[in-house]
Amino acid sequence: MIEKVNGVGLYYHKLGKGTPLLLLHGHHLDGEMFDKLVAPLSLYYTVYVLDMRGHGLSEGDVAEHYQTEVEDVSAFIKQVGIQGCYCYGFDAGGLVAMMLASQQTDIFKKIIVAGVFVNGAGIRPYHYLTEGCLRFLRLDRDSRVELTESFMSEDNLKKITIPVYCVVGEKDWVKVEHVRWYSQIIPQGQLILMPRQTHNSYAVKSLKMLDLIENSFK
Repeated sequence: MIEKVNGVGLYYHKLGKGTPLLLLHGHHLDGEMFDKLVAPLSLYYTVYVLDMRGHGLSEGDVAEHYQTEVEDVSAFIKQVGIQGCYCYGFDAGGLVAMMLASQQTDIFKKIIVAGVFVNGAGIRPYHYLTEGCLRFLRLDRDSRVELTESFMSEDNLKKITIPVYCVVGEKDWVKVEHVRWYSQIIPQGQLILMPRQTHNSYAVKSLKMLDLIENSFK
C-alpha cells in the first residue's frame, strides 16, 4: 500500500489484528529486514512495516536530515490512525523513533530501539574508519546523515517519558557502555544486551528479537 506523506508516496504493508505495532528499518535497508518477524508478530499485533522515503518501494530521494524522517513517520502514524502504537526501530529507525518520542510524548505507547547511538562517542573507531567513511566519501546520503546528525542532547533524552527498551549486541559497533549511558538518562529507559551478537545479526532477517518484542509490548 502507498500512503502519500509530506508530498512523497511511502510504501507500507500491514498484517494481523490487535494493537498496532510499527516497524522502522535502518539506513541502507528497507522493510524487508523484518520479513521473518512479521508473520509471527501478526498473531498478536496489527503490524505496519514502513519503507522510509528513498528506501525500498517508497518514492522520493533519501532524506537529507533525520528531522524529515521524523516528520514523515509522525504524519504517517496520524494519517493511518495508529497514534499511541508500539514501535520497534533498528539503527536509524530507532533514532527516528526516539527523536519523535521526545517531540510528541503521546505518539507511542512503548518503543524498542536497537543498535542506536546518540552521539559520535557511541561508535567504535573502526566503524568510522571502514564502512562509515567509505560510504561518506561515496556521497552516500544515509551515511552522511548518520555521521553528521546522529545526536540527541541529554535534555531531549529526558523528554522521552514512555518506556524505552534500548537493545545492543555484545559485539556491536555501537558501544555497549554508550547504550547503557543513554538508557539511564531516559526516565523509563532499560538496557538489553544481546549476547554474542553483532550490529545486524540479531535484527536483520532474524527471529532473535521476537520474544523480546512479545514480552515488552503488553
